[in-house]
Amino acid sequence: MVDVVSFLSSWLTLFGIYAILALCLDMEVGYTGMANTGLVSFFGIGSFVAGYISLTVFLSFFGYSYPIYSLDAVIAIGKISGSNPFLSIGVFLMSLVVAFVVSGTVGYLVSYPTLRVGPAFLGITILSFGEMLRIFMKHFTPTGGSYGLLGIPGPFGWVSEPSVKAVLFLALTLAILATVYLYFQTLSNSPYGRMLRSIREDEVASLCMGKPVPRIKAQLLFVGSGISGIAGSLLAFYQGSVSPDMFTTAVTFEVWSMVILGGRGNNRGALVGAAIISLLGWSSSALNFYLPGLVVDPNYIRWMLMGAVIVIILLYQPKGLVPEKPVQTKAWSLFETKEEKGILRKAETAVKRAFSWLAGRSYK
Repeated sequence: MVDVVSFLSSWLTLFGIYAILALCLDMEVGYTGMANTGLVSFFGIGSFVAGYISLTVFLSFFGYSYPIYSLDAVIAIGKISGSNPFLSIGVFLMSLVVAFVVSGTVGYLVSYPTLRVGPAFLGITILSFGEMLRIFMKHFTPTGGSYGLLGIPGPFGWVSEPSVKAVLFLALTLAILATVYLYFQTLSNSPYGRMLRSIREDEVASLCMGKPVPRIKAQLLFVGSGISGIAGSLLAFYQGSVSPDMFTTAVTFEVWSMVILGGRGNNRGALVGAAIISLLGWSSSALNFYLPGLVVDPNYIRWMLMGAVIVIILLYQPKGLVPEKPVQTKAWSLFETKEEKGILRKAETAVKRAFSWLAGRSYK
């Protein structure tokens, strides 16, 4: 029997983390047309930065000199993390800020040299960087090498009840997701968002109009990569451990599936796609737990279902489940309001009367 509270807390937490990634990718590829095929690299950077900072601060604060990847460090942090709520929350907030800055800076530096030569080169460059980074981290001893970091103390380690701890972390994740969504929604419906769409539709025309296209792309990649790092931090604190093999290229294409399924150039569509794909991923993990003797690995079933869903969407609903809508400027909102009140019809009649008068005819 499935515990409803455990199911909702685990699924919604993963949904919140991957929805943040989907929103970042949607702003990059859906609004601006940049093919970021290495999103997982910044996701992983945020996870390792958060894990390294939290473990280092906890150990140094209490005078331990163990390596952060050692078993002694895991045991020591397990003893002290449950009795220091203010330190736990403070380290958590500091890790989010540092992860944002580091991931954003790396995203800016990696992508900037290729922004002038087209989206294909950008995608190949970031994809290659992600694989290079993953292989490097597997051999980087200060972060545990291929074993990664264990025993990462979460912000609510001082809460004794596991279900309450899970619900608190879920609420925190959803609050960060809501903040990111409102930020991107405001950005996409602003003059800056209209400029992003103009770059997506015709980059040459935007350049001819005097828009600094490479700089705008670099700015957006800094923000998107930084927020992806925040999502990675949330994953590290949620799972309590990180390893290089968690951040393979398949994670990037899973987020791409969310954006394609929900609809590109639409923040709500990114949320819908993230909800469906994350539920599919959670269900496959649950099948591994409840039906361990299956002939076919449920993970393979998940990828087959995901591929079939994407093919069907591209064939019959290429704009996604939630198609892109016009930019909701103040003028557009006023237009919609007038249409609802019937004022638009009166304005249309007045325009027709004016043209009829100019043509010397009477309007009926």
